[in-house]
Amino acid sequence: MKKLSVITFVLIILLPLIACSAKRSETTLNTTKDPSVSTAMLAGLDAGEALDLANKWKTSNPKITSFITPDNLIFEFPDKKKVQIPLPDDSMMIAIAPYVDKTHRCATHYISGCQGELVDVPVKVLALQEDGTVLIDQTISTMSNGFIELWLPRNINITLTMESMNRKVEGKLTTFSDSNTCITTMQLL
Repeated sequence: MKKLSVITFVLIILLPLIACSAKRSETTLNTTKDPSVSTAMLAGLDAGEALDLANKWKTSNPKITSFITPDNLIFEFPDKKKVQIPLPDDSMMIAIAPYVDKTHRCATHYISGCQGELVDVPVKVLALQEDGTVLIDQTISTMSNGFIELWLPRNINITLTMESMNRKVEGKLTTFSDSNTCITTMQLL
């Protein structure tokens, strides 16, 4: 009788897990075989449009890897095809995840993978060139991935101040060919 109870108990626990696993596998197959998702969707897009698509695909097509370097936005598809969208000659994108308690180390921003702590939080952003020229002075909400994406002029040093939730942080950014595209070190204090 004890064996029957144990077997019944195990089946009650395992059946939902097996069912969820099968559904997950079916969903994954449908995502990777979705005929509406292909490298052709990137044809003719500029870097800003491609970045918008990469942000959408983070949740809708998680099998597609996307990341940004100082020079290119790169997409890698499950079939091993790769597409590079060049960034403009005069600007590059830096993704910044301000945080209070939790962060991760990062240098290259993976749109498809990076996740910051503060989601949908308004942040007052002030970006200044070394000579005091104001590049950005506005409130921007972090996206669902916890990041703020800033398009900034190339080859300059920037002082960045962010304020949110009665907390503040100031730091330095650069936009050179060897600069990081993912900033996760700015803790709001």
